[in-house]
Amino acid sequence: MSFKTAVLLITTAIALPGLASADTPHGGSTILRAASGAGYDYVIHVQNTYDYKYNPEVRADRIVLAKRIVRPFCSRNQIVGEDKIETEIFGIKPGKPDYVVYVKCM
Repeated sequence: MSFKTAVLLITTAIALPGLASADTPHGGSTILRAASGAGYDYVIHVQNTYDYKYNPEVRADRIVLAKRIVRPFCSRNQIVGEDKIETEIFGIKPGKPDYVVYVKCM
């Protein structure tokens, strides 16, 4: 294997994970409409990064953020559950957990 080929392989291995995750903002929040019959109307992936007056590890902060995100779509809402999704791949990829909040419109 030539030196140029080795450099190209290493560069590709470093760049691909970053390109694969480029479709959503890192640590950002997203809102999805739930499937019918799910028992809730929206699934909110709240950000998992710290911000001014926001700590993703504090449940009350996640709830306030989820309610603020869903308000334009559903002014009267109720939180019906939440999940914590571990993203770490032991020994390969360290990562912060993702938090998901389930919201039902009233």
